[in-house]
Amino acid sequence: MKNVFLKLFYADAFLELAIPLFFPDFAEARLVTKPLLLILLMGHITVENPRPALFFTAVFALLGDVFLMLPDSSLYFQLGLGSFLIMQLSYIRLFYKQSNEVSWIPAHARKPLVGILIYVFSFLAFLNPYLAEAMKIPVTLYAFALGSMLYFAIRLKHQTIFWGAFFFVVSDSVLAFGKFYYSFPGISFVVMSTYIVAQLLLISALCKLQLKK
Repeated sequence: MKNVFLKLFYADAFLELAIPLFFPDFAEARLVTKPLLLILLMGHITVENPRPALFFTAVFALLGDVFLMLPDSSLYFQLGLGSFLIMQLSYIRLFYKQSNEVSWIPAHARKPLVGILIYVFSFLAFLNPYLAEAMKIPVTLYAFALGSMLYFAIRLKHQTIFWGAFFFVVSDSVLAFGKFYYSFPGISFVVMSTYIVAQLLLISALCKLQLKK
C-alpha cells in the first residue's frame, strides 16, 4: 500500500512541476496537484508509521501550501508562514527526540551552527529593506525556525534528513527572495522542486527512524 501512495506522489509531483512549464493555460490544475502532494504523503505516513507527531507536521505543511495558493494578500501569506512555522517547530521536536546527543551543541555541530547563524542574519539583513513593517517580525521568526530546523538535522547526523532540511532552506530562501526582492523566470520550478524533494526526504526518513523507537 505504501508504494501506491509514493507512486501517486511521484506522478503528482511530476504534474505539479510540468504543468507551469508545458501547459501554462492549465495552471488552475495546480489547485489540485499542489495540496495533493502532502495529502499523499499523509497517506504514506498513515500506512508506513501512523505516529501522531509526524502526521501533525504534515497537516500544517498542507495548510501552509493551501494558504500560499490563495489570492495574494498579506493575511494569507502570514497564515501560510504561521502554518509553516508550526511545521518547522514540529520537525525540530522530531529531530531532537531522535537524537542520541545529550549536549545541545555537540562538537560536530558547532561550526555548522555558526555558518547557519551567519546565513540567517545575512539573509535577513538583505531582505529587511524590502519587507513591510507588518512582515518583519513574522519573517524573522520563521527564518530562525528554518535555521534551527537545519541545525537540529545536522545534530541528528542522518544524511537523508540533512539533505531534506538543506533543500527546505534552499526552497524557502528562493521563495523569500522572489517574494520580497526579485522574481526571476523559472523561480516557481526551483521553489517547488526543492520543496517536493525536501518533504519527501524528511517524511520518508522520519517514518523509518520512528520504526526503530
